[in-house]
Amino acid sequence: MTRIRLHALFAERIGGRQSVEVEASQVDTALRALTDRYPELTRLVWLREGEVNPVMAIFVNDRQVRADDFSSCLEPGDQIEIIPAISGG
Repeated sequence: MTRIRLHALFAERIGGRQSVEVEASQVDTALRALTDRYPELTRLVWLREGEVNPVMAIFVNDRQVRADDFSSCLEPGDQIEIIPAISGG
């Protein structure tokens, strides 16, 4: 199982859950499993079908995963964190 840690932007939409466990072998399939289970998160995670929203930073075990590496393999016990980008100026 892979644990996906969720920040407040996500957690507030799914009853305050701060993490979700999914069964997936790749980063993109884990994100798809998350949004299949919680469709209310789809617009936050996915920009278009198959394309992760670029304002979200995706980390696996504290290492940022680039968009061209979302098909990378996960190991049992890996942890994904989705962090919304913070804009400022």
